[in-house]
Amino acid sequence: MKIGIIGFGAIGFDVAHKLDKEPSSFNVIGVHSRTKDKIIEKSVSFNSPLKYLELDEICSECDLIIDCAPKEAFKNIVLKCLKYKTKLITVSGAGILENIELINKARENSTQIFLASGAIIGLDGLSAVSEGEVELVKMITRKPPNALIKSKFVLEKKIVLDNLNQPKLIFSDNAFEGAKAFPANVNVAAAVGLAGIGAKKTHLEIWADPNLTKNTHSVIVKSDSSNFKIEIENIQSKENPGTGKITALSVIACLRGILSSLKVGT
Repeated sequence: MKIGIIGFGAIGFDVAHKLDKEPSSFNVIGVHSRTKDKIIEKSVSFNSPLKYLELDEICSECDLIIDCAPKEAFKNIVLKCLKYKTKLITVSGAGILENIELINKARENSTQIFLASGAIIGLDGLSAVSEGEVELVKMITRKPPNALIKSKFVLEKKIVLDNLNQPKLIFSDNAFEGAKAFPANVNVAAAVGLAGIGAKKTHLEIWADPNLTKNTHSVIVKSDSSNFKIEIENIQSKENPGTGKITALSVIACLRGILSSLKVGT
């Protein structure tokens, strides 16, 4: 399977670096990014040099695209993948929510779109209980201020996060609105909404917490088949503190699942 990567920031680089270590398992034929020179510069230590490809070129030549680009690029990437019948892995739950009509056209175009779990766990269990009656899905995200200070919502609302000495609630609404307000910070909320009872029925709180050094997420679920609580503490990416290291690894796991003859979990 020919694999292409779009986006070469914190997630895209980590994914490419991991795949480069297993050339017998993964055939990466190229990368597309807004910054062509960055690809060459950052991949100098790779076993196999990365080739830059234009967007149409990478989507037409590959069997599968890994989308690690900002949410603003998501719609155009999906359109290209539909055009060329190319499978797509993404971590942009927010992008999916904003373009759900396009996503539903994947089957008509003989392709598939896979949302990697990203920085959250337990989506298989959430999907399972959602086949029954679900009373509550509530997600609480807590991050150090440095992970939220440059987010769209914080900047637009002029929320001051400097020199916090106690946790501060900065958002309380549903996951659909949260994904729009924090497109680069809480893709996990969109994923929880998509895996469960819907983003508009999933309650979301976002806290800036100066006592934390890790990005943390808790999901509380009450249903007629199971009640459970998911908790995760993610180590921040060095390049982008708003992104956890596990996000890139979830993409690799998703890719392995697609290529494997055995699928574990729902």
